[in-house]
Amino acid sequence: MDFGPMRFGATGIAVRASAMAIAFVALAACTTYVPLSDAYRGPDAWPSDEPMAYRDLPQQPFEVAGDVEARTRAHFVVRQLSLPSAADPGEEISFEYYDVDGDARTPVIVLLPIFNGQLSIPRFFARYFANQGWASVVVTRGRDPLDALTAPDHAMLSNLQDYRRVLDWIEHEPELDASRIGMFGVSLGGMDAVMLTALDRRVNSLVIAMAGGDLSYLLTNTSYRRVSRTIDDMADSLGTSRAALGAKLDAAIKLDPLALAPYIDAERVFMILTRTDTIIPFEAQQQLRATLGSPEALYLLTGHRSSVVYFPKVRNAAFEFFARRFAEQRIALAMN
Repeated sequence: MDFGPMRFGATGIAVRASAMAIAFVALAACTTYVPLSDAYRGPDAWPSDEPMAYRDLPQQPFEVAGDVEARTRAHFVVRQLSLPSAADPGEEISFEYYDVDGDARTPVIVLLPIFNGQLSIPRFFARYFANQGWASVVVTRGRDPLDALTAPDHAMLSNLQDYRRVLDWIEHEPELDASRIGMFGVSLGGMDAVMLTALDRRVNSLVIAMAGGDLSYLLTNTSYRRVSRTIDDMADSLGTSRAALGAKLDAAIKLDPLALAPYIDAERVFMILTRTDTIIPFEAQQQLRATLGSPEALYLLTGHRSSVVYFPKVRNAAFEFFARRFAEQRIALAMN
C-alpha cells in the first residue's frame, strides 16, 4: 500500500512528540537505580606484606612526542597527542585531548578504550563532557588484547603503566585540575579503569559500564565471537578443553579487577549493569559490583550491544555523578 508523501502538520508533530514521550517512558521503565549499599564500611587497606610490584606505579619523566590539532568544535578543540610508552620506550601511547574554551582550570574525564579499539563510543561521551565545560581525554588502544593471552599479567601491567603516563601528563597541564580526575570505561575499558583507580590515588571518581570481574571466566564464557574463536583455537592447539584452558588462564592471571576492587572506595564508584548481557555476562558484572562494595548503580534491561539505546541516559547519569563527586572534592579541599 502506498501512503504517498509523508507530511507533518501541527497534528503530525504532536503525534510524533507523543510517540517519543511514550518511548522515553518505556525506556525509563526498563532501568533501575540502586544506591550505595547501607552495609558498606569502606575500602580494604592494602596488605602491608603484599608483594604487588604494580602497586603505586612510579611516575616517570616524559616529553610530548606529538601534538596536532585534529578537529575544532563550537566549545572545544580536539588535539591528537602522543607520549612515549612507559612500558616500551620504542612505542607511543596516543590520545585525543578535548581542550575546552576558557582559561580556568577544569576537571578532566579520562575515557579508556573498549576491546576493539573503536573510538565512536568514548568520543560520544567525551563530546558531551566537553560541551559541559570539562576537558576529556580519549585514550586509543595500542595493543590487541588477544595477542597477550600467553602473558596476560605483563600485557595488562603495560597498559596500566601507559594509562598512568596519561595521568602524569594531566598533572603537569596547568589548565587541568588534577584533583578532579574522573575515570570512565565501557566493557574492557571499565575493567582497566577499575584496576587503574585502585592503583593510582589521583583518580577522584570512577564510572564503569558493562564491566565484569574474573577475567579467565569472561574469556572462556563470553559470546563475543572473536574472543570465543580465539579461546577455541587455543584449546585445540593445546589439545585441551575450554574448562581446562580456563583453569590455566585463572592460574596465570593475577592482575584482575576482582583482585583490586576491594581497595577502591565504593563511594567514588558508579556502575551501569546490563541484565541480559552475554558478552560480559551479567553474573560477572554483579560479582564485580559486590567485590567493589555494592556502589550505586544503574541497571538496564538490555544486552551489551543493545545498551546503546540508553547511552544518552548513561551519559547524563555519569555527568551527574562526576559533578557531585567534583563538588565534594572542592568542599573537602576548601576545609583543609
